Amino acid sequence: MRMPILALVLTLAGCMPDSEVAPIPGAYTLIAVEGLEVSGTPSLHIAEDGTVSGQGPCNLFTGRNNAALPALDLGALATTRRACLQEGGEHAFFQALGAVREARREGGELVMTGPGVTIRWRAATR
Repeated sequence: MRMPILALVLTLAGCMPDSEVAPIPGAYTLIAVEGLEVSGTPSLHIAEDGTVSGQGPCNLFTGRNNAALPALDLGALATTRRACLQEGGEHAFFQALGAVREARREGGELVMTGPGVTIRWRAATR
């Protein structure tokens, strides 16, 4: 009797639509870097081909995700060398971005995590 019930449950589960999960590639604005004060409006763009770009509290950056999403391995990012009037968390922001190892969607947010770091982004509106 258990086998027909299990078969029915599996059959019904196969008929249910997959949950809609928003893709990770896209444009984002920073909500927060856990435990850090960051000035300005840092941004991030993740392309389908693995390129990443954006702006920190002061400087622009570009690079590549060397892993397959949702895994992250941003490696060394190329940044501009602007003379920033205020520090605004620039060094800590880039350190946190370099430490993230995974990205996931939580509702309307993109959450990047790594050892001891969490960065939250919201989808950018254009």
